[in-house]
Amino acid sequence: MNHTRPQSGFAYIAAVVFLVVIAGIAVALLQLTNTQQTTVNQALLGARAGLAARAGIEWAYQSLGSRCTEAGNTANLTDFVNDTGFKVKVTCSYRIYREGEDDASGAPAPVVKHIYRIASVACNGAGACPDDGSVQRPDYVERARVATVCMTADNQFCY
Repeated sequence: MNHTRPQSGFAYIAAVVFLVVIAGIAVALLQLTNTQQTTVNQALLGARAGLAARAGIEWAYQSLGSRCTEAGNTANLTDFVNDTGFKVKVTCSYRIYREGEDDASGAPAPVVKHIYRIASVACNGAGACPDDGSVQRPDYVERARVATVCMTADNQFCY
């Protein structure tokens, strides 16, 4: 009498390998989903920061004469934090240029031009913008915008 047992147990090994492979795929998909969510969140924060910086430019542009000085004037717009979640720092300065000649012979007087430079930085850091201390945070976003405007002495746009 031959008492050999038939082989068994292969199905158990195959099932364990199959479960490990499925678990690995599930972990990879979960990691991919987390990365995708982080990317979308960063893109949204970047867009919001860009719009907050643009709003800072528009805020300064509303009254260039009172918000800009030749030496440069800086304003921290704290109202933007409540509305957008971003701090905005606006710097506005101008330089005076004279185009043309004014000589004793009665030639036309020079055209006086003010060239305004408006710089706006928006960030969601803990400190003032730009915030070097918050750069390490994964959700920190900072955007900067710069605009220049040319105005004549009688408040007309110039080129």
